[in-house]
Amino acid sequence: MKGALQAMANILEMPEQVRTQSADTLICHCYQVKASTILEAINEGDAETISEVTRQTCAGSGCGSCQCRIQRLLAGLPAECGPCALCPGCGHVKTLCHCQAA
Repeated sequence: MKGALQAMANILEMPEQVRTQSADTLICHCYQVKASTILEAINEGDAETISEVTRQTCAGSGCGSCQCRIQRLLAGLPAECGPCALCPGCGHVKTLCHCQAA
């Protein structure tokens, strides 16, 4: 619980520019859905689960690799984290990357 509270405090302390860039992050590559679209589904469309976000945006209904990022947005966290982050070399999710650039 302490870790979650600290993570939320860190997010709230992020500069506005960083939070804005996070909102423009491409979350679902299959359907080209950005974080801002998912956040809109959460904030204005009252989506509370991945399946509700998927119904409203199509994000998560392709290969499914973005579902962990959608879950992080639902929890109020930044979308990118460790193994779910994209490889800078090939653009695949790091856990699926074979180019060794990550």
